[in-house]
Amino acid sequence: MNELGYDFLFLMENEISFVTGAVKNMLEDDHYTTEVVDLAVFSVDRLKSFAPIIISDVEPLLSNSKERVYLYDKCIELGVFLVLIGEPKDLESLMEVTSKTLVAEQFIRPINAKDTAKRLEELYEFIKSKDRHKKIMVVDDSPTFLRTAVEWLGDEYNVELCPSVSVALRKIANEIPDLILLDYEMPVVSGVQFLEMLHSEEETSEIPVIFLTSKSDKDTVSKVLSMNPQGYLLKTQPKEVILKYIQKFFYKETFK
Repeated sequence: MNELGYDFLFLMENEISFVTGAVKNMLEDDHYTTEVVDLAVFSVDRLKSFAPIIISDVEPLLSNSKERVYLYDKCIELGVFLVLIGEPKDLESLMEVTSKTLVAEQFIRPINAKDTAKRLEELYEFIKSKDRHKKIMVVDDSPTFLRTAVEWLGDEYNVELCPSVSVALRKIANEIPDLILLDYEMPVVSGVQFLEMLHSEEETSEIPVIFLTSKSDKDTVSKVLSMNPQGYLLKTQPKEVILKYIQKFFYKETFK
C-alpha cells in the first residue's frame, strides 16, 4: 500500500458493477491494493485515504456537483490520476465541466475487463516511473495555473501541486523537491514569506526557488530579485519559454 492509501480507489454509485468488479479482482490478483467507496452512502469529504489512481463512475459525479468539485481539488492537491467509466453521452456531459488535464483515461461502456485492468496497471507503473524524474513543486493559489503547470510539466518532470503554503510545508516534510516554482503574490502567506521560512531552516535553506509572477514592471521585478531566488518566470510566457528556462536551470545545476 502506498503513502496515499490504496493503489486504486473505485468510486461507485450504490454498488460496483459486475464488469468493474472483475477489473478490481484482476488488479488484486496482480497484487495491487484496491478499495471501493459507495458515494450513495459515503461522501468524498469523509474519505480516510486516497490513491494514486481513482476510478469513478460518471453518473455520481454528474449528480453530485459539490462532491465532484471537492474530488477535483483533492486530485490536484495530491497529484491523483482520475479515470472515468461511463456511457458516451454521460462522459461528454461531464467533460464539459471537467478539465481535460485531470482525466488520465476514459473508458466507454461496455468495457473489456481484461484490457481495462491492463491499461490501469500500465498507468500505475508509469506513475511510479516518474519518481526517477526531477521533482518540481508548484506553489500557487490559482487552480487554473496549477492545472496548466501539470499539463505543461507533467511529461518531463514529477510535479507536486500545492494550492497553499501549508500544503507545501506538509509535503516538504516528507520529501525535499529539486525545485520550487513559487507564486510571488498569495493570500495568507505570500511567496516572500514562504521563501523566508525555507531560508530559516537548515534542512530547507538550499532548496532552489524560482518565483512566478504575472507582473513584469520594474518595481515588481526588483522586489522579486531582492529575495535572491534562482530566477523568476512570468506566468504569461509561452509554454516553450517556461520549459526551456527550467531545462537550463537543471542543466546548470547538474554541471555546475
